[in-house]
Amino acid sequence: MGTVLLAWQLIRVTEALPENSLPGPAAVLGNLPGLLSSAQFRSGLVDTLGSWALALGLATVVGVAIGALSKAIPGLAVPTSVAVDAFRSVPSTALIPIFILLLGLGTEMKVAVAVYAIVWPILINTIYGLSGVEPTRIDAARSMRFSWLRTQLSVALPTALPSIFTGVRIASGAALVVVISTELLGALNGVGTVLVAYQRAGRADYVIAGTLIVGVVGVFVYAAITRLEDRIVKWKSVD
Repeated sequence: MGTVLLAWQLIRVTEALPENSLPGPAAVLGNLPGLLSSAQFRSGLVDTLGSWALALGLATVVGVAIGALSKAIPGLAVPTSVAVDAFRSVPSTALIPIFILLLGLGTEMKVAVAVYAIVWPILINTIYGLSGVEPTRIDAARSMRFSWLRTQLSVALPTALPSIFTGVRIASGAALVVVISTELLGALNGVGTVLVAYQRAGRADYVIAGTLIVGVVGVFVYAAITRLEDRIVKWKSVD
């Protein structure tokens, strides 16, 4: 961090870039309290985090459900693999105009784009984790006449949890990036729309300060998910 600040200040001192494009670190950091106290910025940040949480939750449910079904039902593994390879190769940001036409500029559009972008790592890691379930555990569940759903919930999915959480951690960062990207490109609400407004007003100091805040929020979000994983998957470190 110190190296970054030093290089940043050096750029400012040498005037390698104009000040209206890259203000000095003192000017940017000095705006952090004012930006955090701005009702508009806080409201936009809350809207962004709400869209992020909803997208991550939906993608987790969909990814885990499809992954479990593809492993449990014979004949679904190959079509699922083909579909994943085909759809995940399409950049989600390229589909934003289509989602805008279908869903408008509100929260639904942001969530839909984010879910499309992040469901794949969760799905892939779910399938990978379920592939590691020992067949003897499944056979034992069947011998005790467990239903398919009970077998998945009590045997298969708990074993696959470390892999599933890996997919969720990857997806969490990507979801925040995608949600903010939709806001920068054409949503009605969110922290990205606030940053665009500052950019149009020529306030690069506020744009950079806002970006720093979003970056710190992203770090805390990733740390929170990692901590949650450590609390739930307590046997991971033993394995």
